[in-house]
Amino acid sequence: MLGGAKTREAQLQVEVAKLQYMLPKLIGLGESLGRQGGSSGLKNRGSGETKLELDRRKIEDRISGLNKELETLVAQRQNQRKKRKKKEIPVIALVGYTNTGKSTLMNAMIDLFNPSTEKQVFEKDMLFATLETFVRSIKLPDNKSFLLTDTVGFISKLPHHLIKAFRSTLEEVAEADILIHVVDYSNPQYNQQIKVTRETLKELGADNIPVIYAYNKTDLVSVEISKIAEDCVYISAKRKEGIVDLVNVIGQKAFTAYVHCEMLIPYDKGNIVSYLNDNATIKSTLYQGSGVLISLECKEADYERYQQYVT
Repeated sequence: MLGGAKTREAQLQVEVAKLQYMLPKLIGLGESLGRQGGSSGLKNRGSGETKLELDRRKIEDRISGLNKELETLVAQRQNQRKKRKKKEIPVIALVGYTNTGKSTLMNAMIDLFNPSTEKQVFEKDMLFATLETFVRSIKLPDNKSFLLTDTVGFISKLPHHLIKAFRSTLEEVAEADILIHVVDYSNPQYNQQIKVTRETLKELGADNIPVIYAYNKTDLVSVEISKIAEDCVYISAKRKEGIVDLVNVIGQKAFTAYVHCEMLIPYDKGNIVSYLNDNATIKSTLYQGSGVLISLECKEADYERYQQYVT
């Protein structure tokens, strides 16, 4: 049922989930043996229950130890998130029912916009194929960038103990600026899967985050479809169709705190010119006697940082 774990955190999450899954079965087995004990003698019943109690205690102790280790890793992840926020980079999280093509979409975006980035994320048709939280920086042609994070696939009636076991992965969802809800448009049950994902997001406290719906696998659907609607984009991640449309919608939502302005940068501040070339959209550059006059679109934070050069 569970596979694909590579990082230590993912391996811990898998083990906790498996042990949590086993525990109720073990308790049920103990009750069953207790009921059978009347006919087979008290001695047998007692020894059976004692061994089960020992096994159960071992599992509970193991779960407790794993959770402590996970807490440390969760704290590290939270620190990483704080650092990201300081850099003012929008975080976009891919969410959706299991096997809707989230990892395929992430790989398609990496291929189109950051082909040199370390890739690829794990893709497989199995429950919880994505166990680690993959985060990749996507830099667009206009130098705007965002962090794209892939998350574990949701399922109907996701057991509470599994939500707890995968909480550090799922926390990425609640911390995101925008969610891309990936839908398998070819699945006859896609409306039900959308409902399940919405309910899970509510349980995670992430139901107030802006959502873009990416209706995926349109290559498997024969009906005529409109490519873009309000907050909805129809795509085929496998064929890399509609990805640019999706990124345009992301841009409209994620890059609202941008300012159009002109800056006159002195010639001895070449490092600022270099920074803006890498992190802003340069409209024009004019070399004057007192410095470089740049017309640009930049982050609000950069506008404030270099306000002394604004003309």
